[in-house]
Amino acid sequence: MKRLHMTLAALAVLAMNATFAAQAAEPADQAQVAVTPPVFLQLEVTSTCTPEGALFKIINRGDKWPRTGFLRLYHADDKSLISERRVRLGQGQKVSFVVKDEISQGRPVAVWIEPEWYKRDFEYDANLSCRTN
Repeated sequence: MKRLHMTLAALAVLAMNATFAAQAAEPADQAQVAVTPPVFLQLEVTSTCTPEGALFKIINRGDKWPRTGFLRLYHADDKSLISERRVRLGQGQKVSFVVKDEISQGRPVAVWIEPEWYKRDFEYDANLSCRTN
């Protein structure tokens, strides 16, 4: 009796998996797929001018990232790369940094987060121009 019960449970699991597989095989709405960011990439990016320079704050409002990504800093006017750093943000993790005038040289600076697991179009997540002198 116990063996029969376990076999029936196993068949029920197989039937459920077959149902999910059949649902997953249906064609996805491409418009929805294209505009829906992954739950891992829910960022809050703020920027403000301080006496020290341009302050950027990035908060991961989504899940822990499955892999690393790049935090890239640019001169916003000509898209020249100033610096980049690999990051892997946990849920709720914050990153903040100041771009001093010596680095920005009076030009607008911008930040872009590029995850390695999700292709997104290049577009600044924030950009700012500060002059502290």
